[in-house]
Order: sequence, then structure tokens, then C-alpha cells
Amino acid sequence: MMFRSFLRILVLPALLTLSASSLIAQGIVFHEGNWLSALEKAEQENKLIFMDAYTTWCGPCKMMDKQTFVDSAVGVLYNRQFINVKMNMEKGEGIELARTYNVQAYPTLLFLDPAGQIVHRVAGFHLPGQFIDLAKTALDPNRKMMALDDQYAQGDRDPDFLFSYAYMRLNAMDGTHYPVAVEYMATQNDWSTAKNLEFIFAFAEYIDGDLFRYLIDHRSTFQAHYGSTPVIRKIDEVISMANFLNEPDWTAVESLLNGLYPGESARQLAYFKMNYFQQSGRIEEYTAAALAYYSAYPAEDADALNEAAWSFYEHVEDPDALNQALKWAKQAVKWSDTYYNNDTLAALYFKLGKKGKAKKTALHAIDLARKSGEDFSLTQQLLDQL
Repeated sequence: MMFRSFLRILVLPALLTLSASSLIAQGIVFHEGNWLSALEKAEQENKLIFMDAYTTWCGPCKMMDKQTFVDSAVGVLYNRQFINVKMNMEKGEGIELARTYNVQAYPTLLFLDPAGQIVHRVAGFHLPGQFIDLAKTALDPNRKMMALDDQYAQGDRDPDFLFSYAYMRLNAMDGTHYPVAVEYMATQNDWSTAKNLEFIFAFAEYIDGDLFRYLIDHRSTFQAHYGSTPVIRKIDEVISMANFLNEPDWTAVESLLNGLYPGESARQLAYFKMNYFQQSGRIEEYTAAALAYYSAYPAEDADALNEAAWSFYEHVEDPDALNQALKWAKQAVKWSDTYYNNDTLAALYFKLGKKGKAKKTALHAIDLARKSGEDFSLTQQLLDQL
């Protein structure tokens, strides 16, 4: 009897040790409590918090789950050094945390101290090796973003520092990089060096900014450096984003578009205005511009119609405009009977108070998602409201 008890005493710690090792080997172990309890645990254990700021629809987020967070080497480092938290930025506490930490892209990977202050951050998919390097940077007092923020705040404007700091802020994807980029370029007498051309190409994003203007004025130089297609793609990307530092000068915008898109400038200007008003939160002007655009230039494929309809669902309250969006959504489903197109149609039916049709369409969308293996959690939430 004593021998069996002795064995039990020996075996139990061994099992506990094996269990703990298995947890580490399987990858990151995420904290199961709320945000406050994560902060408290970080303070008690004197650790940083790693937060995976994700959404259910984000493809790179799902890739991180499948390829990176399950990696055993990642688990060893992150479970030892951090309190690890997964937070859906569109649900529960995540909604307010997204505002607090200005999360603008997914996934955003945040490293915070026990007081909830950002120590380091980046955005985007990371392979296991890259993710391990990221942790080492966050733990390094000289390389983490907080240290560079302090260096910048204390007045360091050395060109090499500004160059590196601008890229770090760009990778954070929180919208704070452009002023640093402008400061760096102000230190440069020659903007045409290969290093500066690449810098301008990365940071030119405001249509009325000096960097984009330089790109336009020296388009042939950039094409010689990158090739024609990447430069055209970059210009189209900036135009479609419709970002301005100041209120647009529409005459100047029209002149710019005439030069960039000869023969297509009227359509480009209409599309440009629609995007600008949407991104500026000027919903009445956006609604009018979108209705005018799609009336003059009807969408020719289901994806474009679905995108327009979903945008109205998210931003527009006017019933007449929503009924127009409903027509777009119906046509998108007619052309392509997919989960996403039906999800948009169900959402518009719901917003217009047509609950019977919303329920029928949502059930069909979920059935399609099950067959194709797609995430239908947001559609299920809409169905639960019905």
C-alpha cells in the first residue's frame, strides 16, 4: 500500500511536467480571461502582453492561427516571455480596444506593458521565424518601438534614424508614419538616389502630398527603376485610396486625372469622389456620388456589385438608396450564387425590415458556407437577431 502511494506521489509530478511541456510544444497558449485579468496577470508575473488583434473574416489572421501560433518554437518563446491574448476587434472588449490602440489593419500584433501601454507593434502575416524575431525586437530595450518613440520625442532628427523610424511606423499600420517620412525627405538634397526613390515609392500615399507629386512629375525615373506596371499599379492604388492632407482642390484633381487617364478621366473622377466622400465619413455626399457613379457606369461583375451593396449596408440609412443597393445585391446573387453575395443580400433585407426574406437568404448563405468551408459566424449573428 505504501509502495503504491509512493508511486502515485512520483508519477503525479511527472505527469504534470509532461502536460506542461506538451502545452508549450503545441504552440502559443492564449489567456482565457478578460482584458483586465490579462493586465493583472502580466503585472503579477512581470511580463509583457502579446495581443493578436484579429477579425473572423481576415485571411492572414487565419494563416497565423494555422501556421505560426501552433509552431513549437514559437510556443516555447511566447509562453515563457508573454501573457498571450487573442482579441476579436469586432466583438466584446475588442471593439473598444481597437479604438484605444488605433487598429487599422489585420492582423495587428501588439506588445504591451502591464499598464496597457504599447511597447511594440506591427501588422500583417508573419511566418514562425519572423514572429520569433518580432518577439526578440519587442523584448530588446534598444530596438522596440517604445524606445524609438522616445528617441523621436526627444528630438533626434538624424537622417538615418528618421529613415529607419519611418519604416517602423509604416509597419505598425496605425497611420503615424507619413509625417516622419516627410521629415526624412526634408533632410535629403537629392531625392533621385536609388534609396530615396524606393523610400518615396513606399510612402507616397497622399494625392496632395509632395512625395506623390514627385512620383508623378518623375514618373519615367520610377518606371526605369521599377518597371512600368508597378508604377502604374502604385499610382492607381493611391488614386483609389483617395487620401488627402487637406480639403481636395477638385480642379487640380481633375487636371491630374486627365493627365493620368486620358479618355477615362470622367469615370475616374466620379469614382474618386465616391471613394473620397466614403472615407471622409461624408455619408450623404457619398450616397449621392455612389448612386450617380453606378447609374452612369453600371458594375459589370458580381464582385463589384456586392462590394457596392455591402458599402451601402454599412454606411447608408436612406431607404430609397438601400432599396437600390438591394437591387445590386440581387443581381450579384443572380450572377454568382456564393456565400458572400447571399450574406450581403440577407443583411440588406434585414436592414430594410424584411425579416422573412432576410432569414431565408441567411439560411441559404450559411448552407453555402458549410459546403465551401467558409466562416459564417457573422451571418449566424444576423440570423440570431431574427
